[in-house]
Amino acid sequence: MALCALLTACAAPGSNRAPSATPHFANAAPPPAAAVEGEPPVANAALPATPPAANPSSPAAAPSSAPANTVPSPLGPSPTNERHGPPLPELSVKSFGLHVGGSKDAGARDDFLRTLEAASSRYLDCYRLVEQPGSAGTFGADLTIGGGGGRAKVKTTRTKLRGEAFTACMVRAFESVSFGRPPSGRAVVVSYSVKFSLAE
Repeated sequence: MALCALLTACAAPGSNRAPSATPHFANAAPPPAAAVEGEPPVANAALPATPPAANPSSPAAAPSSAPANTVPSPLGPSPTNERHGPPLPELSVKSFGLHVGGSKDAGARDDFLRTLEAASSRYLDCYRLVEQPGSAGTFGADLTIGGGGGRAKVKTTRTKLRGEAFTACMVRAFESVSFGRPPSGRAVVVSYSVKFSLAE
């Protein structure tokens, strides 16, 4: 009876004694799983990882629009007509001498001279092929003109300006000139030379 009375008093309402049972919460999160020895703890998957802030002073932080191993030019692309060094001196070509073989006809000589001087721009183009640019000198040749006129044939050349390509170009230039019919009606040999000069 005494035991029963004691149990009744414990269960009686209005008692000031706290219950000994552990309270239960329905929404409580489950306790974290115990970490396995030797492995790092598992991060909370519900929270996204925040990327580290970029360091402005770090080279990797600055975006690069240029390709690798290239340095953009501060002046931009070079123009196609860019020139280097001092300007080239002015080049000129003039008749240095003309002799018509077997003839003393001054009128015929002047005609041959004017015809050859009309092709002076071709001689200037040939000067580009000189092996030593900037050197002055003369170029002469003997031209055989047929009795009916037309284009001459170069027999011999004379020059101190070096360059086989230059000489070949001058021969083609002389042979491209078309002459009128010689006054005598016979073939003549015209010895002609030009001088290449550079302005001081």
